[in-house]
Amino acid sequence: MKVPAATVIGLGCFTGQVLANQWPYERYYPKTNKQGDPVADKAQPEFGDQDRGPENQFGEWLGRLVNQGTVAGLQDIFTDGSLPKHPSFDDIWENVKTPEVPPNATHATRPSSYKATWPQNEAEALLGHLPWPLDQRCTASKDQWWYRTYDGSCNWLKNGEMNEGMYGVAKSRDYGQHHYADGISMPREGPNPRAVSNAFFKRKEVLYYEHTPFLLGLVEFIMHDITWSSDSRDEYIDVPVPDDEKDFPLNTTFRVYRTEAAPETGTSRENPRENINRATTWLDLSSLYGSTHEVAMKLRSFKDGKLLTQEVKVQGSKKAASYLPFNSMGVPVQTRPGVSPEALFAGGDPRTNEDWIMLGVHTLLLREHNRMCDLLKAKKPAYDDEEIYQTVRLLMSAKFALIGNAYQMAYFKDMPWPNDDGFPLYREMSGSSWLEINPANNYPWPLVTKEGKPTVVSAEMAVVYRFHEFIVKTFPIKDALNNTMWDQNLFATAFNATGFIDAGLENIMRGTVASSIPNFKSGVEEDFRSAGKYRGSPFDIVVWSIVHEREQGLPTFNEYFAAYNKGNPGQEPPEVQVPIRKRFEDFSSDPKMVAELKRLYRNPDEVDLVVGCQLDETMFPHATIPTSSLIISLFSLISMGNSDRFSIGFAAMRCLLVDKPWDCHPSNALEELLWKPVENEAFPNARFYDDYWMAELDFQAHGQNLLWRLVTENSEINCLQKNPLFPLDEKTNPLLCALPESGVDIRLLLSTGVEVMLSLIKIHYVEIIATIAAVIITVWLYNKINAATRGYPKVLGGLPFLGKALDFQKDAKAVVLEGFRKFGDRSVPNVFGIHLASLTHYVISNPQDVQSMIDDAPYAMKFSLSKLFEAVNMPIILRKVNFASNLHTNLIRTHLGDPATVQKIGRTMQAAATRFLETNPLVPATSSSHVYSEGLTAYINQYITSVCARCMIGPEAYEHPELINMFLEFNEEVDKVIGLGSLLPSWMSFIANIPMNKGYNKFRKVFLPIIAKRRAEVEEKKQLNGAAAGAETGDEFIDFMSFILDIVDDYERAADLVTITVWIGLRNLQITLLSTLLDMIDVPGLADQINSSLSRPARGVKADLSTLNTFTRTDSSPWALLRAAMFESIRLCGPASGPARIISSPHDLALASDPSVKLPPGQVATLSSFYSHRMPENYGPDAKQYNPQRFLTSGPDISSKEFITWGLKGPHTCPGRWFTQEAICIMMKEVLERYKFEPARTGLDDDEKYEYHAGVVTRKEVPVTVWKRSA
Repeated sequence: MKVPAATVIGLGCFTGQVLANQWPYERYYPKTNKQGDPVADKAQPEFGDQDRGPENQFGEWLGRLVNQGTVAGLQDIFTDGSLPKHPSFDDIWENVKTPEVPPNATHATRPSSYKATWPQNEAEALLGHLPWPLDQRCTASKDQWWYRTYDGSCNWLKNGEMNEGMYGVAKSRDYGQHHYADGISMPREGPNPRAVSNAFFKRKEVLYYEHTPFLLGLVEFIMHDITWSSDSRDEYIDVPVPDDEKDFPLNTTFRVYRTEAAPETGTSRENPRENINRATTWLDLSSLYGSTHEVAMKLRSFKDGKLLTQEVKVQGSKKAASYLPFNSMGVPVQTRPGVSPEALFAGGDPRTNEDWIMLGVHTLLLREHNRMCDLLKAKKPAYDDEEIYQTVRLLMSAKFALIGNAYQMAYFKDMPWPNDDGFPLYREMSGSSWLEINPANNYPWPLVTKEGKPTVVSAEMAVVYRFHEFIVKTFPIKDALNNTMWDQNLFATAFNATGFIDAGLENIMRGTVASSIPNFKSGVEEDFRSAGKYRGSPFDIVVWSIVHEREQGLPTFNEYFAAYNKGNPGQEPPEVQVPIRKRFEDFSSDPKMVAELKRLYRNPDEVDLVVGCQLDETMFPHATIPTSSLIISLFSLISMGNSDRFSIGFAAMRCLLVDKPWDCHPSNALEELLWKPVENEAFPNARFYDDYWMAELDFQAHGQNLLWRLVTENSEINCLQKNPLFPLDEKTNPLLCALPESGVDIRLLLSTGVEVMLSLIKIHYVEIIATIAAVIITVWLYNKINAATRGYPKVLGGLPFLGKALDFQKDAKAVVLEGFRKFGDRSVPNVFGIHLASLTHYVISNPQDVQSMIDDAPYAMKFSLSKLFEAVNMPIILRKVNFASNLHTNLIRTHLGDPATVQKIGRTMQAAATRFLETNPLVPATSSSHVYSEGLTAYINQYITSVCARCMIGPEAYEHPELINMFLEFNEEVDKVIGLGSLLPSWMSFIANIPMNKGYNKFRKVFLPIIAKRRAEVEEKKQLNGAAAGAETGDEFIDFMSFILDIVDDYERAADLVTITVWIGLRNLQITLLSTLLDMIDVPGLADQINSSLSRPARGVKADLSTLNTFTRTDSSPWALLRAAMFESIRLCGPASGPARIISSPHDLALASDPSVKLPPGQVATLSSFYSHRMPENYGPDAKQYNPQRFLTSGPDISSKEFITWGLKGPHTCPGRWFTQEAICIMMKEVLERYKFEPARTGLDDDEKYEYHAGVVTRKEVPVTVWKRSA
């Protein structure tokens, strides 16, 4: 059984877990146990009579409405037109006045559940009361209106308007205002955004704390639920820092991408630019479930309605619990450079991994969904997976709306009763009483419609509702004993899913309810306002807001509130007015702020909307939030919630205001659950509130306790303050505790058994260790004696089973050099082995043995490349059918081994390189230089991938900029899969198959439409020309896809081959191009010398495509010095091991240099490019030094034993080597002509340049300043 544990945490939290199916409000005030820890005191239940539970505030509210007679028709439902005081649900039902004679049925009798037998006209019958015709696209299928759709469509059912609030449509404008500079799409002008940020948004010295970080996480999650303005692919605004900048170098530029434009907008003043909302506008938890069918399907388990999870037992927890799954299914996620999307959590919103506090809320909601699935399955055993999932989605969104009610109350001070029914804002805004405005409303509610349409998220709300002041610098990570394990920097939690698991949800949540956040007017935390890097670039969260306000053409502060003060058409002006600021002094009473306004803006009407809200010193009546901010944000949010057809408020009133309890016909699955059937022969459709679900939704307290329950019912935190959004206060916000679980916990028993076993091991560890050691030593001695007896070379053994694999992955060069130090001098043939998991790699360096491998290359009798490829998972990486046929290699060898084709594709390379450098300049247009403090690798990788994609795919690559990151991620996965090949036995290769299949499927989605389009174009050309149309000819830009489509009919295989060829191009260029550039600039003056040789050749021959021939070398070529430097860099950046082959001889293979030394079959024979290319025997006494003129007068003998970068001479020499040389020369020329480079350090040695991993070499980053060359 679970042992009750009560240990102090935070400002009033301790561990334990509440039963999921107990009465929701069985909680107690704490007492102190003998150990001094607070525990639940059963003698002090929160409500006095714990069996009865809390006072039914919903019943009280309904009774007042009925007795006051303020809602038309409501009194007619009840006997004597009234309800008793303090009514329970049973009391309310007992007072329902049923007619003496049942009326004629006006609706079809409701089927028992979601079945295919639903009548086609049911929507018209159930929703016929709506004041407009229904959209037949929605009513044709019941799952379109009975449940929520994934994309938010069909929530608003008015004919022709089904897309209101839907994913992928343009955001609305609160008052139809568009203030573009040209009236169409050009961003509104204003002062430098960074200067504005520095002036008005710096963190204040005096901060006022009133809320916990839990509020920050909740605000973030709500905003991600209703709005996401995705970035434009190619439109951006560069913001230089002002001259008085103190935090960034003066050459720093913030690049802010414009928000994605809605299609077919921005064409005229009558049709100005709008921006797309990539989330549904409803409070439907789309951040949890997804806003598209594709994402939603990938997040489901398809078992009992539940979402996918991973079960993890984290530090300090008692048992495993659910966390978000890692993104193995490939849903869209935002990340930062160096973090693979697969290493992040999968969620319904791409921003899921932005910080741990929001992830804490997300994880709790994930667990709550699955908990609710268990509850619904127990209550509705006939429901299948789909019914459970869809119904729980509605229940969860209902809970979330009620949590939103609790959330809005966090901003209020004292307020007249009832301040917790969700409508105090409306009452204040209109100056009405609770009798006039309350939740007893029919759908659609006119107060929340604008010009006959529902309130949906607006562009203004999406920008203003960010509340950046709430962001904290750090928050504590607390264990179950209330110890602060560490103070966590919030900025550092971005895109760190593994760190979230390591820290543990409970430890994170304890910190979020045990600390405080700044209040409004506090300014923005500097870690987010002056971040050195965020997703790879300098970052200021305020600059982003200001730029987005302007580039979306939003109104200024005065422009917005001038429209607001007039009110919506057909409605009275709001009671709460916002004065227009006629003078700068009207914005602020602070002389410093007024002075800054005058310095930056020409007149008050130009002051940005977010700036005016930031400076607003008036508070909304009875609230702690500035008036202007609340109107744009919170008021709009609540209006959106009450525009939702699935609103819990409308569901709760369905059979009181639309139908009657004795003739009740729910119009969606949530209503069906809340209104349970009541047996009555005279009234077969009688229904009334299901007290189980009403209690589960916390209707008795208007949802005020749902946050407390969200934590206690879904974590090991058993006690925390009543309202977790506020700090603990003994009187106003006391600590409340739930009882721990009772009963036998099988997992606890098993863990106890493990502890017993571990105890036995502890007692007898000497005997156990001795036995294990004896076995290991015996096996080791046998292998060593056997190897020595048979004449095998000496081996670096390392760890049992793994050998040196882990060390080799970390630093391959160090392991190889260790072998040479230990065995090279004492081994006549200079060969030794390295034990790497399932294989031993024998490093060969003797020229006779290397030549033996070269001589065998055409026959593969002794050494097999294909078997090595199998061992490192190449059939998985390349797909088995391609690996078996070697079609990709044959295509590359045929076409990219042809000088004319390579020269022609050079034109494509040059155009692609020019386009990339012009659209992604190394130095912003507004600057003369730029500092790359983290080096050039990320930029060069993007450059390489973009050019390769264009050369291999065609012009369509430009239409899919996402391909760049897709290929870079694919390349990282390949590295992992190759690594797995050396660590896992062959029968476990399916593990490596998973990420590869996922990667290919992602590429197919992009390439299949392109291929279909290409094929259609070819057919059209055939019809027009009467001849076959294959690869492009003449002077056109050509691409490799045309060659693939000429011989591959199957679309999917063609798509896979395109993927492979782009990846091979990226693989060959990734280290070679980068090294060529970095080695050049490491020698002062060399890059300028090479650029001069290209731009001003001595013999008057231009360095253009006509003079570039990578197949032959001539001293007179203007490309000669660049080519020589390229080959020298390629020589020095070779990997620590490779080229390699599997020893395929059926018997022990005698070495050519010393036949007494043998290599065992089935193991690996490998060269070392690193070692061979630095041998004085091959390159003289300066072999280890970079000499850019080494290959100026004589090129390397490619694939000879002296130059083995592209493999061994023979049929398996790298077929793309000519393409690689062409690309390096062209891409380097384009870069050198535009820029000069100044690295922070020069004269680097090998250890300062390279990092060697298993089969991969990378360059160590060096900060570089890049300067524009003068024209």
